[in-house]
Amino acid sequence: MSNGYYLISKIERLPYYKYKGDALRLLNQSAMTVDEVVVGNKKNPHILRKITTFRNSQGEIIERAINFSDKPYKNRIYLKRDNVIGESEFVTSTHIKEYTLSRSLKKAFLEMLKTNQKRTLLWTPIKFFTNHFSENIETGEKVLTQVKQSSLLKPQKEIHTFTEFPHIKNGKISNQIKKMLKFSVNTLNGYNINKNNITEQNVKFPQNDTFLGLRALDIEDSKTAFTQKFMEERGLKNKRITINPFYVAENHEEELTKAMFDPNDGTVNFVIGHNYKSKSEVCTTARHETEHGWQFYLHARNTKGGVTDWEEKIYELFRDLPNKLKKEAQEYTDSIKNYVTVGENQEKYRKNFIEIKANKAGINAGIRYNKERTEIQKEFPHIPSELL
Repeated sequence: MSNGYYLISKIERLPYYKYKGDALRLLNQSAMTVDEVVVGNKKNPHILRKITTFRNSQGEIIERAINFSDKPYKNRIYLKRDNVIGESEFVTSTHIKEYTLSRSLKKAFLEMLKTNQKRTLLWTPIKFFTNHFSENIETGEKVLTQVKQSSLLKPQKEIHTFTEFPHIKNGKISNQIKKMLKFSVNTLNGYNINKNNITEQNVKFPQNDTFLGLRALDIEDSKTAFTQKFMEERGLKNKRITINPFYVAENHEEELTKAMFDPNDGTVNFVIGHNYKSKSEVCTTARHETEHGWQFYLHARNTKGGVTDWEEKIYELFRDLPNKLKKEAQEYTDSIKNYVTVGENQEKYRKNFIEIKANKAGINAGIRYNKERTEIQKEFPHIPSELL
């Protein structure tokens, strides 16, 4: 090998159960096969380069561990989705998350794996990006569009970039100018855009998209983001409501649920196992559960503490309601007292007042989200609408 490095070992498509290496893994997901390459440095035998790639049963990369002995650990997590635009454009979207871990934290990370804590807890996120590779089966034209989140450690100035590269036509790269839209997002303040830090190249900045700060996010990451945005819009910021995007269902009824608001601890729980098909679906769900948060917040103040620890804390902190909210709050209280779960009676569940109100809020949010998407979709038409 060149550049002063030489090959030490190489394995390809090794069955995962036979792998005895020590590569650190972020995914709690079994692989089917493993590739691993180890190279050494001719001048410094203490420096090693090891790249370990984990693949699923379809041969697709799900994780890559990069272990350079003189640098922090680096891992990339991959998630592939296939979509169709129209009738002839097929798109493969690969979402990649890149993290690093200080070598001094290896022992702590291995200890943490024995618990149920989030596996990325000690890792530093570097960048998240999605490569949308589309091919028109009628014309043969191929397009690569990349959406990227960077500066992740600066939540008030996180950078979002949309880039459409020159198209490939008849096997050749066209001479068109690439498209690029770049802006900074305040993820701590409703995912609002910093209008003084926008770069436009061959595109127009969407002027009427209140969700633009969330368009670059992957489906899974958008759960928390949508909920935070709606909580701010609904006046629930700093109202002791938390978000759990990885809730493990405790019974069969919960397994059939997308998400739920738990008044026992004031948490919006997104149930693990539900496969969201689009960000629009996440938007609708997040708005629905945020409305439940609002309902129980008013109920807690209306009943001077309700029955749960969280409701008691809410009343302790915010006390009695102003007169203008008492009628609305009483309607929620009456509905909550007579609430019927979907498992008890599906028809009565749907007719419950708080569910009717939450459903309406969720549906309207989804309609708004889809309508406002048209501007950026016009500028970047090769990104599947489900992911935009």
